[in-house]
Amino acid sequence: MIAWLAVWSNHFEGGFHFDDIPTIVSNQSIRHLSNIPRFFTTPRISSLEIDSADYRPLLTTWFAVDYWLGGGLKPFVFLSENMLWFLIELLAACALFKLLPGINWFAAGFATLLIAFHPVMADTVNYALQRSTIFGSLAVIAGMGIWIVWPWKLPQKLPFKLKRVPQHGWDEFLRKNFQTLETRYLKIIHFPAALYLWPVIPALLIEPAAVVFAPILFAYVLLFETKRKPRDVVPAAVVCVVYWIFQLFMSRRVGEFTRIPALNYWFTQPWVAMRYLARFFVPLHLSVDTDFAPFAHFWDPLAIAGYLGVAALVALGIFTARREKWRAVSFGIWWFLLALLPGALVPHRVVEADWRMFLPFVGLALVAASLASMALEILEHSRYRIVSLSVAGGLALILVAALGWGTFLRNQVWESDSALWMNAIAQSPRNGRALMHYGQTRLAAGNPGAALEYLSRAEVLAPHDPLIQVNLAFAYERLSRVTDSEAHFRRAVAFGPSWSPSYSWYAEWLFSLNRTEQASLFAARALALDPWDMAARRTMMDIMTDAHEWVKLKQFALDTLRLYPGDPDGLRTLQVAQNGIDDVGKAEAVVRTQPNVNNYLALSVLYFETERYQDCIDAAREALKINPDQAEAYANIAAAYHTMGKLDETIAALREEVRLNPNLPSAKANLDFELNARARAAGR
Repeated sequence: MIAWLAVWSNHFEGGFHFDDIPTIVSNQSIRHLSNIPRFFTTPRISSLEIDSADYRPLLTTWFAVDYWLGGGLKPFVFLSENMLWFLIELLAACALFKLLPGINWFAAGFATLLIAFHPVMADTVNYALQRSTIFGSLAVIAGMGIWIVWPWKLPQKLPFKLKRVPQHGWDEFLRKNFQTLETRYLKIIHFPAALYLWPVIPALLIEPAAVVFAPILFAYVLLFETKRKPRDVVPAAVVCVVYWIFQLFMSRRVGEFTRIPALNYWFTQPWVAMRYLARFFVPLHLSVDTDFAPFAHFWDPLAIAGYLGVAALVALGIFTARREKWRAVSFGIWWFLLALLPGALVPHRVVEADWRMFLPFVGLALVAASLASMALEILEHSRYRIVSLSVAGGLALILVAALGWGTFLRNQVWESDSALWMNAIAQSPRNGRALMHYGQTRLAAGNPGAALEYLSRAEVLAPHDPLIQVNLAFAYERLSRVTDSEAHFRRAVAFGPSWSPSYSWYAEWLFSLNRTEQASLFAARALALDPWDMAARRTMMDIMTDAHEWVKLKQFALDTLRLYPGDPDGLRTLQVAQNGIDDVGKAEAVVRTQPNVNNYLALSVLYFETERYQDCIDAAREALKINPDQAEAYANIAAAYHTMGKLDETIAALREEVRLNPNLPSAKANLDFELNARARAAGR
């Protein structure tokens, strides 16, 4: 335990990374426990970005509770929980290994150490978002353990001895009620409560990949069960299949924007399985974001090698299943293959990920446990028993120590974003997004020149990635190269026409340059694609605030708060809008006590801003009663009539404005525009 804690000691120095940012750091939804019911009905609020949103309601709830417990975003709280559940999983795995036929405690402990010290585990345990993977794996292991133990490995009789001569009241009570108690005990332990599903069902709401419990349980029944039949797995199969379909339905409108085409993804997965198998034995070239590309054709040589490799594992699983002594090996092989299915069946942005090895490696550790058990049995009967066992123990310690050192080094990689993405560049040099993410760390460090260098290299590798284009635009903006910045924003829109952030970030940038009309158009397009796009919503609220469109602004702020209850920007904007609306009442009170031209004109403007157009006209006419030569009053009347769609009245008001102020270019331009509009209407 001390060695394990030493290996993982630097785990607690990490922070939030990668998809932790939109799902935890920037996700306002987890900051309010009142959102918990919505996590079960609205998968979009599981992340700020639609790419990383998914239907995992209990996981999002868990993050909200962590935020509340930690009093904010405390990486230590999130990562400590990951470590706690990892430790519980290790204990459960050790117990499960021992429960399987032919595996002794030494072998079970050795297999558990392989998992505990394996560097691949670091890429799951150090990633806050992957708590789902840890808990899902724990649920599968716990469900299997409960199935094995309950009820047939429990005592089938009450463990009490009846004394011939009762010595106290308890003895007398047992003598009179023993048969009844035993009958009730047997009814309880044999009651069809499906206890083995109790850890699995909540886990499905955290990690949908826990559906592999059903096929893994089926494999166990075929290999080991003597009292139960394959049909007894039906409840687990129904629960897992139904939930899998339900989860796909709930998450159908969210998920990764750049998924790999399904066919290419699927015929790459057998070779990916072989790569995972190799990393169990040689855990090198780990990367948070792989550059391994999908195969273009199913007849690619490596694709064929993958088919053959998986076929060989299947054949080995079948062959070892025929020998009772080797059935635990067979079960471990099947566990490995079946646990890969969720990641292999549903296409993702990348064909492989280190955290997808987490549960499958339990199966490979099980194979190691079975082989170690058989090896120990052989060594026990060896002529050189002590020497052989000592050598075997020494080799095991060396192996575990080497794995532990690798894990310690891997934890160091996860200590900062810059270290993580620099490592990803080294391990996945053809990954444009790794270069992009490292460029972002340079931009955050105030070095836009270095950022531009890495982002430009990323563009070469992935020229049509809209996210890379957006980050290039930001880098050029920091360098005050406006033309280059806009060019990359436009490329992002061209390469990601159905991806809302390409529009919302462009809109935000346009607004910063006071190009309000264009900003409004792009923000509206972003919201049409994704109404939850908060960047677009902020831009629209800023535009309406500048235009003093208080009624629209209030409604938009309320709509934002409906989607994101408690959002600070929404609350602030709502207050600004209400203040603007309240200004009308104040102006009306001023007019009642001081009915002069300026006050009526000010009230007319406020009426216009709050969409009270007839009141705007009436207030302007009151100003004209006091001073008939007020061109500004006619300008207000013209603006109101134009908004109301009354063309003739608009032209009449504009003519009066031009008559009173003939040197005002905007008045003449507006009059010409309206006259041309009437002419076009007459021509139709």
